[in-house]
Amino acid sequence: MKLRQALMLAALAASAGLAIFGDRTPNGGGETVEPAPRPQPAAAPKAAASPAKRKHAAVILALLPREDLMGPRDEERPESTLFAAQSLDRAPAGAGAQGPMAVPSATPGLPFTYLGKKYENAAWEVYLAIGEQTYFVREGTVIDQKYAVNQIRPPVLTMTYLPTKQQQTMTIGGEE
Repeated sequence: MKLRQALMLAALAASAGLAIFGDRTPNGGGETVEPAPRPQPAAAPKAAASPAKRKHAAVILALLPREDLMGPRDEERPESTLFAAQSLDRAPAGAGAQGPMAVPSATPGLPFTYLGKKYENAAWEVYLAIGEQTYFVREGTVIDQKYAVNQIRPPVLTMTYLPTKQQQTMTIGGEE
């Protein structure tokens, strides 16, 4: 046994002996602790004899309309209404006198979820999903008579929304 191990064993035996045979009486000889005296609480104020004798009567104010308090709404300034509807096709301020403008129909966002891609037979194949339906597309594929796949060049897939003939792109990652 090495000297270091012998010293550690001796220290362990000494601490075990103190734990077993040491003095276990509490300090102070077992005196009883008594609570300190507390000051008496102040007497509660006496309640008024009747409500009629009070100096100040409660006043209930009438409700005022919001326009009286905050001023009229200004629909032309979006910051004047906190939760106003926001639209990107709002007409400019001077266009109201010209009459209604024809708003071009907006192309909906791509409903597809990108699942993956594969390079096979010198062509890219992309896996797309709409809900539970999964599609396997290549260049020239038409999906549900609504979308035509024009070009697959990672990291971008280009499609045409057939009802409006507008092109849309989808990110499909790099060529890895």
